[in-house]
Amino acid sequence: MTSNGRATDFIIAIAGCVFALLALGWWWLIFSKVVENDYLTVGQAVTCIAGATDLCSLAQALCTNDHLYGIRWYAPEAFWAAAAILVAGVVLSARPSRA
Repeated sequence: MTSNGRATDFIIAIAGCVFALLALGWWWLIFSKVVENDYLTVGQAVTCIAGATDLCSLAQALCTNDHLYGIRWYAPEAFWAAAAILVAGVVLSARPSRA
């Protein structure tokens, strides 16, 4: 593989990192208020990063309108999509080069 291909693989991994950070920021934007209002503990809120349980849905339904830009919900699919991109980039970057 050419060095240009390696650069592309690295860019995919970096994009996965960026998307993962954005997904975590989105989660924190919602669930920091949920924790602040004592709807969930931090430990319970952490489980909502990767899954939409009934508890997570209930906590989001109790959100008030004081969120930044009025965003009151979080989709764990964003985290999984970011994780998939990150893993793909890491796997592509880590494979041995062919001569």
